Amino acid sequence: MVIRAGFIILGNSNPLHRTNLNFRFALTAALLTFFFYSRAQNNYYFFVQFHDKHLNYKTLSQAHTYLSSKSLDRRKRQHIELDTNDLPVTQAYIDNISSPNVTVQYVSKWLNGAVVRTKYVDSAFLLKIKFFVDEVVYLGKLPIQGASGLSNESEPGSCEGMRGSDFDYGNGARQISMIAGESLHRKGYQGQGMHIAVFDAGFRYVNSLCAFKPLIQEHRLLFTHDVLTGNANVYDDNDHGTNVLGVMAADEPLNMIGTAPKASYLLFRTEIKSSEQLLEELNWVRAAEMADSLGVDIINSSLGYNTFDTGVKDHEQSQLDGKTAYITRAAAMAATRGILVVNSSGNDGNKNWHKINFPADAPGILTVGAVDKDLVPPPFSSYGPTADYRIKPEISALGLQTAITTTYGYGFANGTSFSCPVVAGMMACLWQMNPTLKPAELISMVSRTGHLFDEPDNVIGYGVPDFNLAAEMVNHLKIPSSKAMMIYPVQDTIQSGFVFTAHIPNDSLVRVVLREQKKFLFFRYHKKLDEQPITLSQDGVLRYRIKPVKVKLQQKIDCTILSGKNERLSVQSILIP
Repeated sequence: MVIRAGFIILGNSNPLHRTNLNFRFALTAALLTFFFYSRAQNNYYFFVQFHDKHLNYKTLSQAHTYLSSKSLDRRKRQHIELDTNDLPVTQAYIDNISSPNVTVQYVSKWLNGAVVRTKYVDSAFLLKIKFFVDEVVYLGKLPIQGASGLSNESEPGSCEGMRGSDFDYGNGARQISMIAGESLHRKGYQGQGMHIAVFDAGFRYVNSLCAFKPLIQEHRLLFTHDVLTGNANVYDDNDHGTNVLGVMAADEPLNMIGTAPKASYLLFRTEIKSSEQLLEELNWVRAAEMADSLGVDIINSSLGYNTFDTGVKDHEQSQLDGKTAYITRAAAMAATRGILVVNSSGNDGNKNWHKINFPADAPGILTVGAVDKDLVPPPFSSYGPTADYRIKPEISALGLQTAITTTYGYGFANGTSFSCPVVAGMMACLWQMNPTLKPAELISMVSRTGHLFDEPDNVIGYGVPDFNLAAEMVNHLKIPSSKAMMIYPVQDTIQSGFVFTAHIPNDSLVRVVLREQKKFLFFRYHKKLDEQPITLSQDGVLRYRIKPVKVKLQQKIDCTILSGKNERLSVQSILIP
């Protein structure tokens, strides 16, 4: 028996001792049972890591039996092949570890294991002797208490009063205008048809607050789940999720409109408000797998972890490598399933930890930092880079005095918990414009619009994005293939201008519009520098020399190719070296 890092590993490979194995396990069990008996008022939680998925009667050809049609459609749309990570955990293993003293709380197909609870620690650690178990890891403990009641199905309370237009943002105006989000809303992109999962500590009164009345009445609140209790009630606990959800889903003109007021939502309670334990990471993993199976498009996670109350299994900054922590592995896995994961960077910038939290280090996800109204990062916003030197966070949004919903109406709060949903909701609107895009493409586009794109840092990444500009990029990608165009800039010198060669499949009248792109706070403006109609040569190739222009070094120029009908065919940003 060896004790390491707060948990016990049992085992002995010496054949001379096998005859005493039963006696030794019996003695160990008796001692541990006696030691922990006085603490039997707690449930202890463990993660049981399985060795494989053998003896599995489910196959990838039966995916329709464990993945929703929307989940399968997402994979098909993004050309994602099913793999063994999509297979359920072997049921025979689950049945084998269950006993009167050990209850399987839930399973994880991505991590290939099960979270179990027991009153007696020895019962969990003895699972290590099973041939299909690789590891048993202590996750934390919770007091034994009755399960929460079923969710409250009551209608929202009275919401009398004047209702403004769909664009009377109220408290939400500043955080939306800072990222040029209102332009998408006015074009009709408010998140319709997009499914957003929200992971948090609880969503108190969401089913009765006026801000969410349209969400309830229009049946866009699709699913609720408390991961730990297994029931649907997420309304009678913490209100942090209420604050977060309102940043996206609030829809009460004059008071507050969120960044995705017409999207559909799925709410998961994963966080334990009373303590910080590794168990919460596994709750997050479970929620992510359920969200994937249900077919969500986006996960908003205003959560993060680094160290825990007990000190057991604390993370180290060297583990911010995108592949170590359970929660990070799950976030990265969700991204490979075609889900856009948007996660807060953390609020530890002015604490001992300083760095981003887990799973903000995951590759393929969008990590969001915080800025104030002047685009200055507040001290609390956690910073990167990751342990393997990737830029994190990628972008930032208003996280100081962000407008939120509260259990009594509306208010303002600080934290990356709230800059995160500002971005997540608007990403839903952007994705709505072109659902064929992949999460990585969306992240790249939005990052390129950041006000610090030329000089990103590890505090706010590429800066505050411009979703109006990102929408122009998306519109460009929606061009039919018959009008596809490639632009090849060839630099001569600043004095002689630039040569562009554009390959256009059909002979038509086009003109080149060159605009100087400047940045001022969170607004952008474009000054027309040169415009000239051009007729293509017979071979369908446009060769055009841009006249010399007065530009500053390290300045961007947007070259837009327009058809004779002013239809935008291509946009190319050129960086003057």
